[in-house]
Amino acid sequence: MRSGEPASDERTLVVPLNARGRTFGAMSLGWDAEDRHDDDGEVGFALDVARRAAIAIDNAQLYGAAAERAQAARVLASVGDGVFFVDRAGAIRTWNRAAAIATGLAASDVVDRLAVEAIPGWSAIVSRIEVASAGSAAPRPESLPLDLGGRELWLSIHGVAVPDGVVYAFRDLTEERALERMRTEFVSTVSHELRTPLAAIYGAAMTLRRSDVSIDELQRNRLLDIVSGEADRLARTVNDILWASRLDTDTLHVTIQNCDPLALVDQVVTAQEVHLDRSHRLLVDSAAEVPLVAGDPDKVGRVLINLVDNAVKYSPDGGSVTVRVEGAGSCVRFAVADEGLGIPPSEQRRVFEKFYRLDPNMTRGVGGTGLGLYICRELVRRMDGRIWVESPGLGRGSTFVVELPAAAGY
Repeated sequence: MRSGEPASDERTLVVPLNARGRTFGAMSLGWDAEDRHDDDGEVGFALDVARRAAIAIDNAQLYGAAAERAQAARVLASVGDGVFFVDRAGAIRTWNRAAAIATGLAASDVVDRLAVEAIPGWSAIVSRIEVASAGSAAPRPESLPLDLGGRELWLSIHGVAVPDGVVYAFRDLTEERALERMRTEFVSTVSHELRTPLAAIYGAAMTLRRSDVSIDELQRNRLLDIVSGEADRLARTVNDILWASRLDTDTLHVTIQNCDPLALVDQVVTAQEVHLDRSHRLLVDSAAEVPLVAGDPDKVGRVLINLVDNAVKYSPDGGSVTVRVEGAGSCVRFAVADEGLGIPPSEQRRVFEKFYRLDPNMTRGVGGTGLGLYICRELVRRMDGRIWVESPGLGRGSTFVVELPAAAGY
């Protein structure tokens, strides 16, 4: 309409906004009837403007959606819990990095496949997972075992229903379950390890107190040996528990100083010889010259005591236990070798784990708390050293090796 002139009839042209085969809107153009000159040209112009506008709008929407998806992907990738989405057809559509790490199943192997086919053991647990509706309070996660074929994975898992499927979130509790199982076994083991010497001490003490039984000097000495021996065993068990507790709470302090390794070995051997029976021999083998060791003498002594005690305990048929000490480059090396039951190669890395004990069938029922070697490992680590075991296998003895830094200047 021209300014200052009376209103005339207005004409309107409506053209669709199309992009990628879909219509998502419309654009309206209006003009005065008096200004209309070329119908075909104006319609073509309107369609061209609408086409360009539709492409621009669609690109903006695609960019926004892509940015949202990228942000969501980054968030999912950074989440510590496993998260995956299963659509209404039962197919996995998203699978984050934590889920891949926990299960060992790569996203490329599971996405766009049915969950019951892509995840081993999924069909056995999916019906037991509590699923809440979107917007409601989060359900209580269920702790369930997922059998992945080669291994069992314990999951704390729950689901949330969304319009087109279910989002599942889980945490890997496998290590926690294993640790809890070991703790339970530890309580049972410690109960046994404490009860057995207490029963022996009690029995020997009650026999000594009896006035109706004649006990000669030899019998009295044997009973007293039982009391002292079992009391020592009891003290060692309690001591291991206390050392492990101090390590766990980080209240055990290490004071590094220059120590004479030969003197430390002599002290340990002298103390341990008191507890040996006639079937065992404790030997010392040292190099002609051994440098001073940089370590905490009390902690080094504890490590050696635990290793010698283990060597004797796991040599039920007797034999020699040899403590070797020598220089090894910039380190001082201690080695405790026995002729006992040995350790299978598959178990040699695990013997230093907390609460871990070899199968009784391998050890002929030799007991223990499963703390001694764990204490050794942690003490050696705190003194910047390393520890390992060498054993040809069952029945062929073991050698535990400790390397600690040599004192400066050696």
